[in-house]
Amino acid sequence: MTSFSSPARNTDWTWLRPSVIEGWRALSRQVATSPHESVVTAVARLKASYATAGLDYLSAEVILDSLGPAAKSAQKSYQALIEMEIERNPPVWLSVLPRGRLALLDVLTADARECFKRTGALATQPAQDAVDFLDRLANVARGRANLRLVEAGRGAERKSFDLEVARCATIPNAPQVEWVSLDDNSAGFDIRSSRAVDGQPHPKLIEVKACRSSVLQMILTRNEWQTACRYRDDFVVHLWNLVTDHLHELSWVDLQPHMPVDQGDGRWDSATLVFSGLRGN
Repeated sequence: MTSFSSPARNTDWTWLRPSVIEGWRALSRQVATSPHESVVTAVARLKASYATAGLDYLSAEVILDSLGPAAKSAQKSYQALIEMEIERNPPVWLSVLPRGRLALLDVLTADARECFKRTGALATQPAQDAVDFLDRLANVARGRANLRLVEAGRGAERKSFDLEVARCATIPNAPQVEWVSLDDNSAGFDIRSSRAVDGQPHPKLIEVKACRSSVLQMILTRNEWQTACRYRDDFVVHLWNLVTDHLHELSWVDLQPHMPVDQGDGRWDSATLVFSGLRGN
């Protein structure tokens, strides 16, 4: 992994300014022209020239040391710096990028917008290279979003697991609670626990969901619903409201009225369920 040092520690400090990238490009050309000249001397020459005097060479030196020389193509240089900026200091606009260019333009600063313009990505008819560049950035954003979802889901599973371990300790002869999804994510449920029926332990299969929005919602897959239908009385969903730390336990009876059905040649794969009637603080 590339290691970066920077002359500024402010988290708002960014390389996405034309003066930075043009400084990197100018310094790269100067070093290539005079390979035996020190970087300090190269910077001094550039600052003495009217055409290149106003560029940000403090940042350019850091970039040259970290990434090496800029590409001959201006578009490639701007693309490389934007991608490296995402790795170094993920910007706030990254999360909106998968929604498209219009959403991106709404949140970019003037400097960042100009940098994107110089990549070719904002052209009315962008070249394939520029489209590929945008797609790479969007994939990074989706990966970060998916990671947050995975972390939230695992956190909710931990809460349900700990809750069930404590509850099953009060059920005589209850088997050990199993965190099934750690070993097999295709089982259709996450936790195998127990419930007391006439004083005896009976299976309790738990699919865990997490929600961070003000309106409670979750996605239930076909496999999860088929598992629910197979076990019915033994199956529940733990829907955690992570905003309020409140748990809603939903049975097959609670879920069934909201589930879609196959029609004609269409088969549903996953369903988003919105529970506007559920509350919890």
